Formats: sequence, structure tokens, C-alpha cells
Amino acid sequence: MIPSNLAPLMTWRPQLDNPTFLGWLVVAVYLLAALACGRAGWIALVTPGRKECFPLWSLLAASLLFLGVNKQLNLQTLLIVLGRRTAWTGGWYEHRRQAQFAFAAVFALAAVAAVFLLFSRGKAFFGENRLALCGLIILTVFVLLRAATINHANEWFGLYLHDDKWCWLLEMCGSFLLGLSAVRFIRLQRA
Repeated sequence: MIPSNLAPLMTWRPQLDNPTFLGWLVVAVYLLAALACGRAGWIALVTPGRKECFPLWSLLAASLLFLGVNKQLNLQTLLIVLGRRTAWTGGWYEHRRQAQFAFAAVFALAAVAAVFLLFSRGKAFFGENRLALCGLIILTVFVLLRAATINHANEWFGLYLHDDKWCWLLEMCGSFLLGLSAVRFIRLQRA
């Protein structure tokens, strides 16, 4: 049985998490960038000699769509609640900080490896779409910093990143650059 003082930490329900103007603005930028990347993917698919760009634009569009939905639904909190419940039922709740640090480290390594793999497979794509590469790097840094903050791993290194202003800036810049790169790609294909 979960003690009553921990019960609020063990619950999650779908709800709008950032119903402020700035929160909705970030979501709008994510969704517009996702639409632009999706459109760029479609243009790549139907343009002779550009089909190799379709998977990358599609992956970027899907990632931006997920980040936009997550911005409001706060799905990482669901993951945290599931982790807390697992720690409680497993009897290792008092050691959860070590598990959080391990999760953050594995997540960071996986994210960096995924970006490296994506870049190595799409060198020509990112060479041609440098704004997309910059946007991808900025969003990856945001996701890694956010994951470290949520998992308290940043405290192990003496970093206290509780100011949400850096979050909004990284999210908006990264998604904006990806969307701008997609619009540029579309215009170049139409020229």
C-alpha cells in the first residue's frame, strides 16, 4: 500500500499541462514545424532524385509531432509515475535516485547515439539542410537537459536548471529551425 503522503506523486492523468500563451505558442511552433517537415517529406517522395530525403523528413515530422503533443500531455510524468510505482512495489524506493541517474545516463547515451547514427546515415541530407541539423542538435540538447532535470541527474553534477526560460528558448529555436529548413527545402524543389 502506498502511503498517503506519497499518493500524489504516484498518480498521473491526461490533462493540458501548459495551458498558457507561451505553452500553446511552443506547441504551435512544434506542430507547424512538423507540418513543414511532413510536406518536405512528401515533396521529396514525389520529386525525382529526392526520395532519399523522405525518411529523414518523415522522422523529423513524427518527432516534432510527438514533442508537441508531449508538451501539453506531459507524458514523461507518466513514465516517472510508473517508475516510482515500480520502485515502491519492488522495495527499492529509497534508492530511486540512483535508478534515475542510471536512466538519465542511458537515455543520454541512446539519444546521442541516435543523433550520431542519423547524421552518419544522412550526411548528404544534413549537409544540404544545415538548419535542420542545427535544429536537431538544439532539440536534442533540450531533451537531454530536460531528462537530466526531471531525473535529478543534473544535481549529481551541481547543475540546477530549474529556470524554465531556457526550456522554452531551446524548444522554440530548435523546432523553428527545423521548420525553416523544411520550408527552404520545399522552395528549392519547386524552383
